[in-house]
Amino acid sequence: MKLVELSIREFENFAYNHPLRSYAQTVNFAKLMGEMGYSYDYLGYKDDMDNIVAGSLVLTKKIKFGKYAYAPKGFLVDYYNGSLFKDFFNEVVSYYNKKGCAFIKINPEIIIGELNPERSFAANYNQNVRIIDDLKSLGFKRRREIKPLDFIFPRISPYINLKTYNRDKLSDEVKEILNTSTSSGLILEDATNKDVSLLYNYIKDTTTQSINYYRNILNIFTGNTGSNADLLFMKIDYEACLIQTQRAYEKELDHNNECNEKIQSDNSPAVLEEKMESDRNLILIKQQVVQATNNLKKQKYEYIAAALIVRFENRISIVASGYDSKFIAFNPMFYMYESIIERYKNDYDFLDLNGLANSFSETSPYYKFNESKIGMNPDVYEFIGEFDYIIDEGKFRRIQSAGLLSEEFKPSFKLESE
Repeated sequence: MKLVELSIREFENFAYNHPLRSYAQTVNFAKLMGEMGYSYDYLGYKDDMDNIVAGSLVLTKKIKFGKYAYAPKGFLVDYYNGSLFKDFFNEVVSYYNKKGCAFIKINPEIIIGELNPERSFAANYNQNVRIIDDLKSLGFKRRREIKPLDFIFPRISPYINLKTYNRDKLSDEVKEILNTSTSSGLILEDATNKDVSLLYNYIKDTTTQSINYYRNILNIFTGNTGSNADLLFMKIDYEACLIQTQRAYEKELDHNNECNEKIQSDNSPAVLEEKMESDRNLILIKQQVVQATNNLKKQKYEYIAAALIVRFENRISIVASGYDSKFIAFNPMFYMYESIIERYKNDYDFLDLNGLANSFSETSPYYKFNESKIGMNPDVYEFIGEFDYIIDEGKFRRIQSAGLLSEEFKPSFKLESE
């Protein structure tokens, strides 16, 4: 067998049919990273019959003290076929050693466990964990996650099965939020590249990427074969919102009065909790009424949230999303997620909500980041993580000592822990 450089067509035919296919192993992603200063190779490992049995898009970048290579979301290879993987990887190491690379980074999209929200998100691990030892035996070093969301792609991510999603399976609190939002004049609509600045205003405090990164995603992925991107905005119709929130307030006020009457004869914990929940709902809805009233005097519509979507094969992935914090009373992300589900459920199978912070307590500083995603009752998966293989120890140490690794491999989100 031999390692060869593939044509674009050869790579696409192989990569788009591989079990580990992802939008990060595409020609479009190569072009995206090319705009960020990377060079790239489409590599294939061919047998004697000229069949491609392994391959990868591999990015390379020249930095101070050397170069490095990076296979985004890992090599496209059967990780369980030990001899194949070893032979393929040895060829890859030799190839990039000749190119002067100090190390190779991979972060395979391999699920090693599912987190159970009913057991404080304890992980149920599967047989894929053995791949960790297999990679270490070849000399890979597994990178530690120093703080939540510290990797290039999130190590823990929530997925919605679009074919089985059912609002009735959500908590009563989330269902109430969605019912209120649905009737509050919130509308999902398409946007264009010229509107990326509004999305960026929502996410600039939590992203490590520049605005051009998101512009490039839309420019490169939109309309090309094999994957596409959508920029979606959610706007609020203040006239419709005011009508519906006033009705919701009157309805909740009646419910609140009923709770007051119940308490006179029954002050059990359940009744008291019902009353307190109604009090909270009244406050929330009143905030919405006031906000809608004041803003309707200025304009009929206003944008309050946005999401950037990449569509690839049977999956859609949210690569960025955010909202205007002054509209938090409308819980915009809950409605954004469900609107996306409704929009794509007939044509795709899965929605990747893009990462959770591995800190699930309600007292966690990351709780707000996780809240709306967990509230959609997703399946939560843990991926295998990031691995580095050092080709040239001297070059790697110089790069590491200069603090260049943290500059090159920025975390998926920029969140303050306090």
